[in-house]
Amino acid sequence: MTNKILFSLVVIISLSSLMVSCKLNSDKIDIQKKDTLQQKEPVRVTETKSTPLEGTWTSIDDEKYLIQIKSNEWTDFYVGERPEAFKFSISDSCVSSPNEKTNNSGKYITIFDKSGNRCYFIVNVDPLNLELSYVGRGNTLKFKKKK
Repeated sequence: MTNKILFSLVVIISLSSLMVSCKLNSDKIDIQKKDTLQQKEPVRVTETKSTPLEGTWTSIDDEKYLIQIKSNEWTDFYVGERPEAFKFSISDSCVSSPNEKTNNSGKYITIFDKSGNRCYFIVNVDPLNLELSYVGRGNTLKFKKKK
């Protein structure tokens, strides 16, 4: 009789452990799927009179590096160095010429630099934060809005 009770107890504990384990694994899969979906969602840049990109942004990784975005001009500042201003374009893809059509709700910023164009994917932009992924390199630049 005690063998039957002991066997039943072992079976119940094993099944309970298996069910809990399956539940934990399915949660992990859901989290991974959710993260993957979040990375692929398109970035929304709300158009207003002045785009949320406009303003002065300080690099989170190097506070000596700032960018200023004003109208269609991008200016790089580094403390102790001379600022450099460039024309830029916002579009649905990287563009090769400043004469190409712009799309202010696009997801890419192309900066027309003398030494070669730079293109960034807009990962996130809101009134306080800006994240840009350098196309071709993949590194992400993070900025906070300067007050």
